[in-house]
Amino acid sequence: METPTPTPQRNRRADRYKQESGIAPSPELLQRTAPPSPAPAPAPLVDEAPPPPMARPKPAPRRQEKRKLPLWITASIIALLILLLALLAAQNLMQAYIVQQQNAREAAYQRIVDNHPIYFKDLIDQYAAENNLQPAFVAAIILNESSFRTDAESSVGARGLMQLMPDTAEWISGKLGDSYYSFDHMWEAEQNIRYGCWYLNYLSKLFRGDPVTMASAYHAGQTTVTGWLSDPAMSPDGLSLSLSGMKDGPTKTYAGRVTQAYAIYDALFYQTAPAPGAEPAASVQ
Repeated sequence: METPTPTPQRNRRADRYKQESGIAPSPELLQRTAPPSPAPAPAPLVDEAPPPPMARPKPAPRRQEKRKLPLWITASIIALLILLLALLAAQNLMQAYIVQQQNAREAAYQRIVDNHPIYFKDLIDQYAAENNLQPAFVAAIILNESSFRTDAESSVGARGLMQLMPDTAEWISGKLGDSYYSFDHMWEAEQNIRYGCWYLNYLSKLFRGDPVTMASAYHAGQTTVTGWLSDPAMSPDGLSLSLSGMKDGPTKTYAGRVTQAYAIYDALFYQTAPAPGAEPAASVQ
């Protein structure tokens, strides 16, 4: 009969029995009953650097007290700033004033130009030269007589650019030897300027080329002006008239406008130096 193989349970019992009886337990039993050994600690990483030591906090800097400027220095700085701002404001105001005045002068000049157009300039220049007249004076007469309208006709029958009366135009045609004269020719710009310039030349010789006296005679007639020249109150020298010495009336107004337009036309179209409004030459010859 085979001997039965002892089971682990039996062995434990036998070992316990041996222990109690003083017999040392078997190595297998010790191995089974020993407590498990702790797991080994992981090896430190070679590349991992140790944590840096904690830096000590720096002590807070001491607050330095701001040094205040003396009161008189502060007041001086403020005064200088106020003065600088005042100077800048004054400069801006002056610049704005200069620009405004410049714009006003340009606008006034443009109004003068607009109010003094000139047409038929070639005819004016031609017949003014033939009759020893200033073309600016002829243009001033035309402006005040008809405003350069060839179809202008007055209430008393004067016609054309230079507003020649029928009897005056007929008398001039005889002086010019115009055998084909007709008063209807005074509607034509060339014939009217031709006759008018001849008549102005006649007045220039009669009144020594004085523009005020010539304009007055063209408006009021040579007989009327001759009577004014004999009046010492109107003509101290008996040779010419002055606007300041003339009596108020249509002829004085007309002569003043003609002489003013004469100066403006002369400055705009025939000279470069004089400005508009300058006094005209003493003679229109």
